[in-house]
Amino acid sequence: MVGRRIVYGVALLAALALQIFYDGYLAQFLLICVIALPLLSLALSLRGVIGVHLELTPSASQLVQGESGQWQIAAHTRSFLPVARLTMVVTLENRLTGDRQRQRLKTSGLSRGMVRTLPMDTSHCGQLTCQLHRVRALDLLGLFAFPVSTPALVHALVLPQPAPTEDLPPLPQMPAGDSLKWRGTPSIEDYDLREYRPGDPLRSIHWKLSSKHDSLVVREPVKIGLPQAAVIVDLFGDGDRLDQVLGRLWTVCLNLLGREIPHTIVWMDRDQAQRQEAVASQAQFLAAMADLLSCPAPTQPPTVPLDLSRLGQAPRVHVTLGEEDAP
Repeated sequence: MVGRRIVYGVALLAALALQIFYDGYLAQFLLICVIALPLLSLALSLRGVIGVHLELTPSASQLVQGESGQWQIAAHTRSFLPVARLTMVVTLENRLTGDRQRQRLKTSGLSRGMVRTLPMDTSHCGQLTCQLHRVRALDLLGLFAFPVSTPALVHALVLPQPAPTEDLPPLPQMPAGDSLKWRGTPSIEDYDLREYRPGDPLRSIHWKLSSKHDSLVVREPVKIGLPQAAVIVDLFGDGDRLDQVLGRLWTVCLNLLGREIPHTIVWMDRDQAQRQEAVASQAQFLAAMADLLSCPAPTQPPTVPLDLSRLGQAPRVHVTLGEEDAP
């Protein structure tokens, strides 16, 4: 926009110089045209500029590494006329690896419902974010700028490619009675007594106690002592290393869930703070991966050891780039 204003200023000075040194109708006509041109441009562009706002969305909230994805910028206006010009600064970031890119984007002729797309960089796993800054709507000549409200930051998850099962470590051997049956009755349970509520199954009623209390008493199973496995992740290094480690973590956790073994994922973030997420279902696993992928990973191995004392004697699986082991 500064360059366009400089060009217009030079044209205006040239028209004034012609008017001074040449006394004729052509010089006057040219000066009037140069002065009126910005006003005409503003009048033609103003209707499309008023009330414009942008909507920023990802083409998909979750993608697999290497899958094609796009950031979509949609323009919404009160008028059927297009927005002459839009300029903005786009910030793209992978929160896991810390890679950040800023670029200046210019568009022209965006009308109601039109979408401008930007490619996603899905070459590495992580939480990708996209944010727009300094959004301006310009007139046809690019001499006048109007601020446009900035849409909220949006993000998308790039999930890892599963690692081959033959590359996985031996999973912890747990007694059959200790495996948690998530869709049935717990195998390790105690019972709590409470009053009957409408909808309780009849087989849960404790008839002897009910006869003593002259009211229905129900036995409610309470889970106790359910064991968990600990999945320790060496989450550090560059993007290529992180992709391989996350691929192995993905397959390990899915195997544990397939065996109905609840587990806890433990890792160290860039600030050398210990992080952990409990996983007992597919939904919790995806939530844990979202938290892990949005946490900046250190580039070097952490100097602070993990505190595993709270995990007790739970079986452990160590996921790293080299040889994994299950102590």
